[in-house]
Amino acid sequence: MQTLTRRLGSQSRVSGVEGYKNGRLRDLDLPSSPEPLNGVDGRETTLSLPHNVEGHSTLTGGPVIGRIPVLSVNGKPLMPCRPSKARKLLENDMAEKCWNKLGQFYLQLKFEPKSELNENQQVCLAVDPGSKWDGLAVVSKQSILTSGMLVLPSRVVEKLNQRREMRRARRYRKTPRRVKRFDNRRKPDSWIAPSQKVKVDFRIKIVNELCRLYPIKRFVVEDVRFNHYKKRWGKHFSTVEIGKARFYEHLRELRKLTLYTGVETAEWRDKLGLPKNPVKKELSWDTHAVDAIAIGSAEIKCENPYPPEFRVWKRFEYARRQLHRLEPDKGGVRRRYGGSWSIPPFKKGDVVLWCGKLARVGGFIGGRISLHSFGLRNKRLTQNADPSECAKLFNQQIFNKSEQPQFLPPINGVGFLGGF
Repeated sequence: MQTLTRRLGSQSRVSGVEGYKNGRLRDLDLPSSPEPLNGVDGRETTLSLPHNVEGHSTLTGGPVIGRIPVLSVNGKPLMPCRPSKARKLLENDMAEKCWNKLGQFYLQLKFEPKSELNENQQVCLAVDPGSKWDGLAVVSKQSILTSGMLVLPSRVVEKLNQRREMRRARRYRKTPRRVKRFDNRRKPDSWIAPSQKVKVDFRIKIVNELCRLYPIKRFVVEDVRFNHYKKRWGKHFSTVEIGKARFYEHLRELRKLTLYTGVETAEWRDKLGLPKNPVKKELSWDTHAVDAIAIGSAEIKCENPYPPEFRVWKRFEYARRQLHRLEPDKGGVRRRYGGSWSIPPFKKGDVVLWCGKLARVGGFIGGRISLHSFGLRNKRLTQNADPSECAKLFNQQIFNKSEQPQFLPPINGVGFLGGF
């Protein structure tokens, strides 16, 4: 970074503000890595595609450097810029560093551009919905801006069944009787099954956050269809149709929506030469995000359909408050359990600095805090952390993991994909 600072210092300062897109911001000669401002886990990064000495794709000839999202003074999303321009903006105090709720880094300008914002720019958000995982891609005409994968909330039905069993058990214990109340309510017309509602709400949350970050003008979705009248094992698929209709309605309220069938997605994926990983549970860009990239590239004719980055988002699942534990401890006493609070001022999901590393608050035992790893796995680190040794940073309710897809060098002009 010191070398980079000296290189930046040797460049001429920007004289005045001539606009975000038209300002005379001189690009720097980048090394063989894109060196994004939000580097991945402090590891050295490499170019995302097979490339030549000029840093261009051997498949498309276009640049493969990742882009940094940019917002205007008023918070309006602008077209992302190169890392070199982002460094110049920060050096001249023309922008400030920010992070959104999804853990993505972006810049917010401190001046009002004189040029027309997002004039003739075409950016679309493509979604490949699934039952357990979703694929996402933000696509522009020149390249893929970002790609991602959603790990949808699960175990909703099991949690509802457990709650039902606990309520039934309380009615027969030697305690004040809990009156049955499951038959004194009417379901509204907009009712949706809880197992589907939690997935739709999570999709809408991610879409809204991406729309605040990128100048998205249209949506593209792979339409999942199923004849649940013809196949008996699809008799519960109507709940999926209700959730799909609600998601489509929300997208149409924001922007224009275009639907693609699964057959069309496969055809465009083959046309673009994109690979497809059959292992659906693998957290990689070629499992679910590749379908979103295919239909997004088909919609606006993207020139470089390979992603410079891949992210995974997963919702933080609270242990909801229970009056008592399901099973009593020794002596027949049931301990209280659940809730969103830990030891005040800490809440579950708070990211803290503990022993020089990031950790996440998961709960408390007595006067001690239970800490988990700061990452997608949420692995427990300790149950005996002293609250005085933890410095609260922020609260994050969506886990995120960022990777840069690695590609093997091309053989005879054909690129081959490698693992992470």
